[in-house]
Amino acid sequence: MSLRSICCATLISALAGPALAQDAPAAPDTSAATWQMPWQIAPIGPASAAAGEQTIMSMVPGTGLVKGTSVALQRIGQPLPEVPGRNRTVDTCRAVVMSEAGKAGMRQVEAVSAGADRTDKKGDYFAPVLFRITYDRPMMYEVREAAMICVVNRKGAIVDAYMPADESVITEWSLFGRR
Repeated sequence: MSLRSICCATLISALAGPALAQDAPAAPDTSAATWQMPWQIAPIGPASAAAGEQTIMSMVPGTGLVKGTSVALQRIGQPLPEVPGRNRTVDTCRAVVMSEAGKAGMRQVEAVSAGADRTDKKGDYFAPVLFRITYDRPMMYEVREAAMICVVNRKGAIVDAYMPADESVITEWSLFGRR
């Protein structure tokens, strides 16, 4: 790189840097320091067995050997069903889940809105987000699929992400949002 290019790049960053810093929105807080990934989207292990989850192995054309629940395996290769409506929690929640899933050998994290967001008394947004996580395993993959309720504050920082007590909460949320 020539000296002239370096000087120009330095000058541009010195002049434009402060303006860009003021105009750029704050990056969402994706800290997962205190958050534990629920067993429903974590790699298959003792917690999923203790909960009575039934997993199977299947040879998926174009993918290979995959282990997961029958529902998750049926939808491989298809986009996750997204519920219309504004959901301001998806990106922040995806980032937190990716951070934790990365520690467990994830290959891919998909996340879509499972319902429009709502606000609580503090102004935090909360909404269901459907996840599909694919983990690399020796000679195979594991696929996990579940919906969580994600809570994000007005600044875009994660507040919480948790599994609803009953899966019907997600179904009712989606139906309520379509009325």
